[in-house]
Amino acid sequence: MKKIALLGCTGSVGSQTLDIVRCNSDKLKIVSLVAFSNEQKLAQQVAEFAPNYSALISKQGEGCLIEAVKNCDIAVVATKGITSIDCILYCLDNGIDVAVANKEALVCAGSLIMPKVGKAKLYPVDSEHCAISQCLLASNGMQVDKLLLTASGGPFWNTDQEQLQLVDATKALQHPNWNMGTKITIDSATMFNKALEVIEASWLFGIDVDNIDIVVHRQSIVHSAVQFQNGGVVAQLANPDMRLPIAYALLNEAQVPVKRLSFDQLMTLTFEKVNTSKFPCAQLGHEIKRYYPLAPTVMNSANDVCVDSFLEGKIKFTEFYQIIKNTVLHFEKQFSKLIVSVDNIKIVDQVVKQYVMAQINGDIC
Repeated sequence: MKKIALLGCTGSVGSQTLDIVRCNSDKLKIVSLVAFSNEQKLAQQVAEFAPNYSALISKQGEGCLIEAVKNCDIAVVATKGITSIDCILYCLDNGIDVAVANKEALVCAGSLIMPKVGKAKLYPVDSEHCAISQCLLASNGMQVDKLLLTASGGPFWNTDQEQLQLVDATKALQHPNWNMGTKITIDSATMFNKALEVIEASWLFGIDVDNIDIVVHRQSIVHSAVQFQNGGVVAQLANPDMRLPIAYALLNEAQVPVKRLSFDQLMTLTFEKVNTSKFPCAQLGHEIKRYYPLAPTVMNSANDVCVDSFLEGKIKFTEFYQIIKNTVLHFEKQFSKLIVSVDNIKIVDQVVKQYVMAQINGDIC
């Protein structure tokens, strides 16, 4: 029986993780549940799964994350932002496997996290990176040429560029293929999620960002692919359902209540190049390597504020990229000599968020 600590249990990934546990109750047991602030939903989950430990980050602080993982075999990390970095490092230091659904942890602290992976494993709970993991199993010693990260293109792929400045949060939250949380759905609409995923993939698989391509695949059936130096390409296909990568991380061969792929119903699979003039945020993952070590944290923190501001109607959809890029450049001199550490990541996160909020609110010219 594998003991699971589920961090971020009331969100989209957390809820879908519990679906996998329900279908595999003979192999999986929830021992800890941690939510951010949804006390009512947490209470319902506690009543059903009877964990040994439960907590709310909003009441008990981030320290509850480490307390939650102390007696588990694997921690499913589905918290938001950089909250989980300390906990991930604790797990890896103490032989606890980690299934990470949080992109920001690796983007900001990949240089701290990846050297600790060894005895304790790190599993990506992400359709693209899980797909790449499976594709690499078929390498049979072949050298990787490039990784091909697929992207749905979000709800505005076919929207005229001139119209993008008029779109609002309601439309941006209507993703055509995936059922996700609010923040990641906005990131998908701007294609900022691909910037995060490029950096994440670079850390996970030891591939330079210049050898990671983004391919727009509207149907979300091909979840990613690996091209080898002999010219061959291995891809992973499935219906879009986050429970597949969750199950793969937890059990590999878990029972998964998802619709099977029917090839006779696949009339067309299309692949397109990213239109970076319409979706410039997609290129940030490649651009950020030119800057200082903490630039990915600056980029991520600026985007967090942009997402909240867009949801509140304070900025336009078309303003994300320039705000983020200008913020990275603004802090270049101030942060260029800082090393990547947990403390510095947290300090930079706060400083950047305060700066961007003041800029958007008109307090800074």
